[in-house]
Parts: sequence; structure tokens; C-alpha cells
Amino acid sequence: MPNSLENHWKDDLIAGFIVFLIALPLSIGIALAAGAPASAGILSAIVGGIVGTLITGTHITISGPAAGLIVVIGGSITSLADGGDLMLGFKRTLAATIIAGALQILMGLFRLGKLTFLAPSSVVHGMLAAIGTIIMIKQIPILLGVKNTATSILGVVWNIPEMVGKADLPILFIAIVALAILIMWLALPKNISKIIPGPLVAVLSGLLLSRALNVSIPHDIHWLSYKYHVGPEFLVHVPDSVKDLFIWPQFDIIFSPRSLVSIMTIFLVGSLESLLSAYAVDKLDPYKRKTNMDYDLLGKGITNMTCGALGAYPIITEIVRSSANITNGAKTKWSNFFHGVYILVFVAFFPSVINLIPLASLAAVLFLVGYNLAHPKHFVEVYHHGKEQLVYFCATLLVTLVEDLLVGIAVGILLKVLNHLFIEKIKVNQFFSPKIDIVEEENKTIINIQSPVVFLGFLKLDGILKGIEKNKEVIIKENSHFLDFTIRETLKDFYSQRQGQPAKPCGGE
Repeated sequence: MPNSLENHWKDDLIAGFIVFLIALPLSIGIALAAGAPASAGILSAIVGGIVGTLITGTHITISGPAAGLIVVIGGSITSLADGGDLMLGFKRTLAATIIAGALQILMGLFRLGKLTFLAPSSVVHGMLAAIGTIIMIKQIPILLGVKNTATSILGVVWNIPEMVGKADLPILFIAIVALAILIMWLALPKNISKIIPGPLVAVLSGLLLSRALNVSIPHDIHWLSYKYHVGPEFLVHVPDSVKDLFIWPQFDIIFSPRSLVSIMTIFLVGSLESLLSAYAVDKLDPYKRKTNMDYDLLGKGITNMTCGALGAYPIITEIVRSSANITNGAKTKWSNFFHGVYILVFVAFFPSVINLIPLASLAAVLFLVGYNLAHPKHFVEVYHHGKEQLVYFCATLLVTLVEDLLVGIAVGILLKVLNHLFIEKIKVNQFFSPKIDIVEEENKTIINIQSPVVFLGFLKLDGILKGIEKNKEVIIKENSHFLDFTIRETLKDFYSQRQGQPAKPCGGE
């Protein structure tokens, strides 16, 4: 298995460069979508690449700012901003990130990484769909080139007709071109799209159009008998010097109730999404290497404490960039390091180029990211696992849109537990300790599942599956007539990882 830099540095250098091309526009867009400065996204990718590589439990993942935290960080900035002072809210969010990072370190030291996987799959999918929906809605005013006056997500939706009527056509034109390129890129052969990333082409098109329209200079453009204003407010702004990227945290209300909510949300959602992403990337690794979840939490905690101290957006393991990393031939974790160095060099020597990027182009990229998170196929997939799973999924989604992420997750889990207790008639003791018998024979292991297994039984089942010798045939007999969606996904993953020695499900499954 390739683990050392010495023998694979060329592969990692090339893969890191391609990931850099994808990560730079995404990192800026993600930070801006959350209400943070563009510099926070850039610093996050740099710290996630350089520091995140030195202490990590993964083998081939990319660390950096991710769309999944936009809702969390945006909510924290708004909550901690007094009188609408978003920079104050961001500085206090940096302080909350440092404490959340410390909690991740403790979770790693106490080997509690497995607890993340107790979250029900349908609720997790609902959470991600809610995040995707919110990302799409928040990009609409930017795509239209209008100012958002609504204070809630539902308020933005309500104002869409009015915003469409006030759309700034030159800015909307830039957004439409970027969206068209992104959609067209999905249809291209993979040997082209993996070398020339769609987000990069979309952002470059926006950069060229902004130059052609002189967006950096405030002036009016006359189109179709109407007058439209353009100016630098429609462009990204980052400092000309690297030292000016840094913003220092503010701890003045760190133990207030609203700050504690921010800390716990960043900690819980960041840890959950990061570990689930690492688990997903392990399935893509051609060498089938496994992430040390506890050590990875430790590394993410240290990296996030560094992010908070320097003014960077929190980092997690990122699936899209990690997938691109693998597709483009990365062999070791050092491709993550190289991608961070590339971003640092680019920002140090070419900040003026970044300042020509239209916000509308980045919004187009993020709109597509949000759509992928909330894609209709996720609704169909969950429905195929049972109507009740779709209820948990939709409840998490809708409550998150109306209230917030933690309340949405709590409602989804509560509905699931109530269904197990009163509809499925599952006993409380079976939630945590399902009855599973193991019979060892010379060349095979037989697992008899004698009681219902719900999502809280993951730890026991996972411990049993990990204790099975790899050279043995596995037969699973399911006699309980109830396996939770989360448990079925666990068994499905187990089957696929047997590498030619698949488990043979018997009985009722």
C-alpha cells in the first residue's frame, strides 16, 4: 500500500494541483455563502491542506471548508452578531470553532469516534438535503444580482418574485453562463472533466465576462432599454497581502447560551459530517485503506483550533475534492498537503486575479453543490427503504428549514424512536443490545440476528463484523423480521468490502 511520499510524490503533486483548481473557487464561495470573509475560506483550505495532512487518520482525503457547514457557520455568525455586526459575529464564531476543536480532540482521545455512526441514516440524509436546499435558496439573490433583505430562509423564498423583477441583467447573464457551463460539463467524457474541472471553467468564464463588462469599475450598462448598475460590490474581495488574511477570534461571550449553542453545533455537525465523509472516501480508495476515526478526530480538532486562531472557516473531510483527488491518481495523504501549498502560493502572488471573480459565478457553483445534496434521487432512495424512513427524512428537512439544524436532527431522531417504541413494538433494552448469536465453524462464521436491530445497535453489530477473520465465509441469518435502514446500510457496506468473499444473507433478509 502506498503510504510514503518518497515513491509517489509525482502522482500526489499532479493530483494536488488539480484539486487546487477545484478547491480555490469552492473555498471562497463556501465562506461567502456562510457570511464569512472570502479570506476565511482561502485560509481554511491552506490550513486544512498543510496542518491537516500532518495530523490525520485518513490516507487520501482532502480537508478544507465544506458546503455542509454553511448553514452551521452562517447561523452562528448571525446569532453572535450584535446589532447586525457580521464581522463581530464571525470573530466570535472563530472563538466557538476553537472550543469545538478542543471537544473534537477530547472525543478522539477517548476513542469516541464510533458514536458518530449512531446517527440514523435517514436523518443524516435529511440533514444533508436540508443543507443543500438552504444553500440553493441563499444563492438566488446573488445569482440575480440583488440585495437580500429577508432575515430567514422562508423569507428569501417569499421574496423571490420581487427579486426576479429587480434582477440586474448583466450579473444574471454571468450567472447563467456559469450554470450552463457546469451543466454541460456533467455530460463531457470523464477523461476531460477530471483534468479540467467544471467549477474552474465556470469561474474563469465569469472572470472574463467581468473584465469585458468592466464590473470592477462602478458604472451603468444600458441593455434592452433598461439601465443596470455594475461595480466591485459584485466581485470577490481578498486582501493584497497574505498577512492581512488573518482575523483574530473574540472570546468576550464564549460561555453565553448562544455561543454554547454555536460550539455544540459546530462540534456535532462538523464531527458527524467529517467522519461520515471519511468513511465514504474509504470506499473509493483503490487500495482499500481504512481511516482511524479516533485519530482523525484528534487531527481535525487540532486543525480546527488552528483555523479558529487564524481566522479560517472550520474544516472537515470533503467528499467531492477527495473523490477528484483519487480520480486524478493521488496515492498518499501528501496530495492534500500539496493542494494547500498551491493555494497559498496563488494567493500570495496573484490576489488581484481573485478580486476579479464575480460573486455570481461562485453562486452558480454553489447552487449546483446544493442541488446535488438535495437531489430528488435521495428522496427516492430513502423511500425505497420504507415510507417511515421518508417521514424521518422529510421531518428533518422541513424542521431544519423552519427552525434550525439541531432542532431538525432532534425531531427526526425523536420520530424514529417513537415509531420503534409504539409502532414496531421494539423493547427499550433491544435498542442498545440486540440479540445476535455467533457460531464459528472451520471455514465460516454464522451470524444469527435474533431480535430487531435499530440504529442504536450499530456499535454491537459493527464490533461483531470487525472481529470476523477476512478469510472466512460469512453467513448472516436474520430471524427478527426487522433491520433498521442504518443497519441495512452497514451490512451492505460489509458485503462490498469482503473483496470476493461476500456475506450470504439468509432468512428474512
